[in-house]
Amino acid sequence: MPSDNAAGASVNGRKVLGDGALAVAERIVSQIAQFTVFVVAARALGPAEFGVFALVSACAILLLRAAEVGWAPFIMSWAGDSTVPRQVLFVAILSGLGFGAVGFLAALGSGWAGVAPATVTLMQFFALWVVLANISSAQKGVMIWQDRLQSSMLCEIIGELVGMVVAIAALLMGYGVLSLAFGRLAMQMTHLSLSFLATRLSPLTGIRGQLLRDLWVFSSQIFVSRMLINIRVYIATFIVGGYLGPAAVGYYRAADRLVSAMAEIILVPGQLLAWSHFRQARDHGDAEGQGARLNAQVRRHLKVLLAAGAPLLLWLIFQNAALVDGLLSAEWAPAAPLVAILALARLLLIFGAVTEPLMTISGQARRLPMFTGGVFAGSLALTFLAAQFGLYAVAWTQVVISFGVLLATIWLFGRYAGIDWAGVASDLRSTVLPLSCGIGALIGLGHLVANRGLPSLAEALIVGLLAVPVYAIATALFDRRFWRQMAGLLTMRASA
Repeated sequence: MPSDNAAGASVNGRKVLGDGALAVAERIVSQIAQFTVFVVAARALGPAEFGVFALVSACAILLLRAAEVGWAPFIMSWAGDSTVPRQVLFVAILSGLGFGAVGFLAALGSGWAGVAPATVTLMQFFALWVVLANISSAQKGVMIWQDRLQSSMLCEIIGELVGMVVAIAALLMGYGVLSLAFGRLAMQMTHLSLSFLATRLSPLTGIRGQLLRDLWVFSSQIFVSRMLINIRVYIATFIVGGYLGPAAVGYYRAADRLVSAMAEIILVPGQLLAWSHFRQARDHGDAEGQGARLNAQVRRHLKVLLAAGAPLLLWLIFQNAALVDGLLSAEWAPAAPLVAILALARLLLIFGAVTEPLMTISGQARRLPMFTGGVFAGSLALTFLAAQFGLYAVAWTQVVISFGVLLATIWLFGRYAGIDWAGVASDLRSTVLPLSCGIGALIGLGHLVANRGLPSLAEALIVGLLAVPVYAIATALFDRRFWRQMAGLLTMRASA
């Protein structure tokens, strides 16, 4: 019989590495595609017009989050046959159509209220995007439930590339801000087509009775939590727009987009893999060892998130000016300090990537609405207060909020998911020295290449590339256990 530690491994090591590598590759391709579109659009549109797009896009994303409710998490946590996932997929289609209609009517109403025709058209295209993106979200849940992570990643990669080509082509042909909507629609249509080919599961009617009530209760808990999280994320955009105008929104969203592009390379795959690996840690083994298995998996997951995610965000903090100048232009210079501040805020939120999967898999999803409600209330009050003092005050407030969320997350995981934070801290302690070496390398190399006549983007990339081996060597020297764990994944076998 395998030991508890072996059982805690949960999954075959090669599959873990394969899924993780492809998940990161998908995020890299996705962020390259999205960021390429962002750079081309920012240069073509300017801060004010880009700010209008950012506001419309934020509204559409919130509408999508409302449409998604909790369909995908319900599917991903399902332990039976394919009947229920197919039925939930049908519910998701109806939900997408309903909320898409709401968005379309809102666009018509804004036209009657005097909003520019081009903006109304943009809103209508985004209403259609909500319908497609909601179905696509449920389809991703189905693929994860089927343990088809690699198929899900490939669908995302191809969809993002198609969307990039369409958006850039439309920008070059002079469609302006509508080009970004065209790209999003092309991406979702491609993803949907490929995902249905991969799952080969058609929607099914007939969900009713106790199962329908369970779906409603579960989805309501996830819905409240997700909506509050997303409103908290975008509330700064709306407040900046209301107090400081479209140009300020453009600067803020440009900085946030750059930070998100780096953070999502690690955090999005980290959350996706958490759903799969936490569920397997829960289910693969006897009931008595479930808590130990889940604790072991969470400790490994948080360690990898910090070790892989922190260097990217630290690079943004120390190379913000060179990146903004090189990627955008001198016109966007006010966004550079915002990049550093928002990257620090995102660094403090790294552990939050596993909050939803951990609390759901551990049977504590009902705790999420209250938790996120408290975070939302505090964020809203502080952001409104900061807006009175300008754009940079809003950004620094996000750092304060993120620190508070970190403390609250530590309490939540320990109180309701039984996570042993002493063990987590013990694992993470050995990451401090390698990260310190990486920071020192970033600072020293930054001074070394400055004023050498290099293009700004080249300067930032050279500093980042040269700092990587310094960090890797420091990790190998001072965090040998982490390297042994990663090497162990190559030979790990699935628990019985």
